Amino acid sequence: MFGRFQVAGSPHRDGFTLIELLVVVAIVAILAGMLLPALARAKAKAQYARCVSNERQIGLGYLLYAGDQADFLPVAGTEVPPGSGWVAPSRWFQEILPYIGNASMGTNGFTNLVANNQVVACPTARLGTNVIPANIPGARSYGGYGHNHAYLGYTQSDHVKLGIITKPSETCMNGDGMDPTRGLSWWNNGYLYPPSLRIPEFRYVRHGKGGNYVWADGHVSGVPWAVMSRGLNGRVDWYYQPRP
Repeated sequence: MFGRFQVAGSPHRDGFTLIELLVVVAIVAILAGMLLPALARAKAKAQYARCVSNERQIGLGYLLYAGDQADFLPVAGTEVPPGSGWVAPSRWFQEILPYIGNASMGTNGFTNLVANNQVVACPTARLGTNVIPANIPGARSYGGYGHNHAYLGYTQSDHVKLGIITKPSETCMNGDGMDPTRGLSWWNNGYLYPPSLRIPEFRYVRHGKGGNYVWADGHVSGVPWAVMSRGLNGRVDWYYQPRP
């Protein structure tokens, strides 16, 4: 009968020594150190691709909205009540709602719009009441994207026609906005600020060195903030102006 060979008088040992366990732990740590960065890069690429897809659907919503609204584009915010000067963000979400999928709206309209996990929310954006207080109308409609409010319509009385845009491939309509930043108030979120209006903290850097934008001709591209903020041909707001 065959059995385990054991030297007479030596103790029986089925476990690992402390040194062996430490070696295994060290090997696992090395492998994790090699794999985690690769996994993080893969996750970032997936989020970037999803963001591009979101902006493509948002852009389609803008163009379909304009087609049904006498060429008028959506606007950035809702003045509540009209004439008060108090503006809640993300009215463009409400206005393109019929044209995008996976969106929900309750019976109270704008106040019940929920951006999270919808195409109107960047997968890397910081959402929740840490961005906009829960008691603010439309707080849950903020998804990290913003509308080109200074040039393409701020509130419901400021709709701008798509036809005024002379360089549609160079005029952004919507794109990655700002996450909560020290020195900014919650009402700074939900909009795209052209470089001429920004303060030093107004930087759109969500995917690496820049953000994703949908342009007035419907195409989507990622552009570094250094390019967007520098402008073109001597005009710092070149990529925001409808008639540069």
